[in-house]
Amino acid sequence: MVMLQSLLLAMAIHSPAAQDPVDQQYNAYRQFQLKDLQRVKIKINDKHELNAWVMDTNAKRQEGMMFLKEKDFTEADAMVFVFKEEQYLRFWMRNTYVPLDIAYVTKTGKANSIYTMKAFDETTDFSSAEESMYAVEVKAGLWKKLKVIPGSKIEIPDTVKAKD
Repeated sequence: MVMLQSLLLAMAIHSPAAQDPVDQQYNAYRQFQLKDLQRVKIKINDKHELNAWVMDTNAKRQEGMMFLKEKDFTEADAMVFVFKEEQYLRFWMRNTYVPLDIAYVTKTGKANSIYTMKAFDETTDFSSAEESMYAVEVKAGLWKKLKVIPGSKIEIPDTVKAKD
């Protein structure tokens, strides 16, 4: 019996699913677990692809990246916040443990504002320069690394729509 338990434990530790923090980490502080969110591929400047969690309701948009830790996502991950119509957007970093980059994006896919936001910063004005349909968050420093600036192209699939 002990040998069987040891074998099962070894198999679980070495399985690909066990090494994927998104599939394995339950975060008691979060209403929406990452593993349960819709994922889409977004394209950056026709060169790079990121796997993005879709935040398509008010409740999801409010929670965003709150309570996530460094180990919960990588530079290959993003979070896309989608709104029903273009509007001026403003984000903050309440309960956000990891510094993030944000890009505000028009419905045509043009980034209009780029910021690096510090963890827990609720006072800095991170507002879009133009009306935007989307906000895309990634780990801090990634936009600079990928050469994303205002005017850069960020392609979000047409299937990504706000539910409320």
